[in-house]
Amino acid sequence: MTLKEQLKGSMKELMKARNKEDLTSVRLVLSTIQKKEIDKNDGEELSDAEVMQIIQTEIKQTHESLVYAKQTNKEEMISSLESRVEMLMQYLPKQLNEDEVRAVVEKIIETNGFSGKQDMGKVMGFAMSELKGKTDGGLISKVVKGLL
Repeated sequence: MTLKEQLKGSMKELMKARNKEDLTSVRLVLSTIQKKEIDKNDGEELSDAEVMQIIQTEIKQTHESLVYAKQTNKEEMISSLESRVEMLMQYLPKQLNEDEVRAVVEKIIETNGFSGKQDMGKVMGFAMSELKGKTDGGLISKVVKGLL
């Protein structure tokens, strides 16, 4: 079952459960998927990797809104946004923690003989391709900076 099919199944379940908040989030992701498929103009559905990228983008935007909500102390908005993030995270693979990311980055540095800040871009390239969808790019950047 593709990720898009999982989202459609969830949408049906949320409609039956009358969970409007989560339903809105799933519909937003599905509409973004549909828009991207139309933009591709080749009639093919998006791959799971492309759908994951859309979900990650939505999570990132929600985190940005969450920062604003916390600055303005809007409690209702904060809880709504936090539940949206939790709900969307279930469609992504298990996210790696900082120690797991550090282990992968250390292996990349050791294997390729990188050393120093001048190799940061190269390390980031390898790390982003290996960890795509498994963790946030900001965490990868933080770990790489710390190790070089």
